Amino acid sequence: MTAPVGLAAEDAAVYGYGLVLARADGSIRAAVRRELAAHRARRDAAEKLWPGSPPAPVGYLTGPDTPVSAVLLAIRIESDCCEAWRVELGRAEAPETRRFCSDALTAAAVQLARWRTLVPGAPFEALPGFPPPA
Repeated sequence: MTAPVGLAAEDAAVYGYGLVLARADGSIRAAVRRELAAHRARRDAAEKLWPGSPPAPVGYLTGPDTPVSAVLLAIRIESDCCEAWRVELGRAEAPETRRFCSDALTAAAVQLARWRTLVPGAPFEALPGFPPPA
């Protein structure tokens, strides 16, 4: 049995935000702590929706230690969460599960947009996982 992709993304986000926190300068440290707590809470809630799911294998490759690299990693984490929750939303059948997935997707998309304001020109997909318009 594999973990649902949304739950796996939250496991990865908790791990990844730990890396971001280690690299974050004082200007973003409070925001990083807030997002780490939010992803932990979302992961814990997702575990209740999908009890018995195994922990996901996680990992992020990181670049040089700079404040910008910390934000770029946070952008990647939120982008990955957007993609995973979009997939999970498409699979969800129960109304409470669809609501949870929709809320998780919205939270990740909002935070993705916030992080992107700190790094002009950062990689971005409007809805990660969808092909770009032709």
